Amino acid sequence: MDNKIKKEMQKIEIPETLHQRIKLGVSQAKKERPFINKRLNKKVLAFAAVLFLSIGAFALLNMNQDGNDTANQPFATEDGGVGIPPIQLPEEGANADMIGLIVYNERIYTQTSSEVNLKTAENMLGEKLGTTKGTIDEWSKQEAYDQEFASTIGETDVYTVKGYSKDFRIMTYRKDKDGQIHSEFYENLNGITIQNGEDFFTKLNMKGNITSATYQLFSDWDQGLENYHSITDMKAVNAFVSELYQTDVHPRSAQSDPINEARNDASFRKLILQLADGTTVKLTLLKDGYIYYGFMDAYFEMNDKAFREIWNIIEET
Repeated sequence: MDNKIKKEMQKIEIPETLHQRIKLGVSQAKKERPFINKRLNKKVLAFAAVLFLSIGAFALLNMNQDGNDTANQPFATEDGGVGIPPIQLPEEGANADMIGLIVYNERIYTQTSSEVNLKTAENMLGEKLGTTKGTIDEWSKQEAYDQEFASTIGETDVYTVKGYSKDFRIMTYRKDKDGQIHSEFYENLNGITIQNGEDFFTKLNMKGNITSATYQLFSDWDQGLENYHSITDMKAVNAFVSELYQTDVHPRSAQSDPINEARNDASFRKLILQLADGTTVKLTLLKDGYIYYGFMDAYFEMNDKAFREIWNIIEET
């Protein structure tokens, strides 16, 4: 693997202990793949790591002969925002079946770190949009991606999500023969421009809707341990969420990304926010005031004074 590929992979936020699992190869990942399951145990975390490595692979497939990536790199706009280009699908769909992906309305929606409570998932169902086709795999031609509801997840129904824009978030939902519900969110986080924190965080409907909050240390998150610490100061949590709307946004790059140096218990916390509608939003917070959402190719920076109050709370163990 050349240095360019290594640098591209370094941008992706995945637990360090999963790196060896990834090296086992795509075939093993397929064997472990659940159909649709948001219960993030270790096995699913390992698969998620492989999923999002392949988004980086899409970018690598668009390099020119000099080895420079000519597409899929986030960039700073002249007015201080961040542009995130659309995922560039390859002519030959190599590695495509590794990605939890749905094509809808000429947009590509991918799996996200936000979760829907399976007990209340039915309450969030909006308009039925259609049914996915399990038509994309590693041998797919470009035409496969041009089909509405082409996907890598087999056949399942797709709906809008009540209270959320379908341009941002859609959801899958099915009930198996035993009555067990399988549901998850898919979000469009590519082919967009983000001007600031307000431009993005309004999409998540967090303000005024948080019912509880917990956090994890890096080591617990990294090892897939369900070891959570409760936050009782909801006033501080709500103040932090309000301040998210005032944050600056920066593009992620392999050469300059704060999270690369923050994978330790002193610098990294996973903040888990439960919303009244049954949604769970997970944010990564770094000690120096940086905030990440899932695998998006941008991160946010909060004013030190505003950030310090929440960090002082979650720094305690």
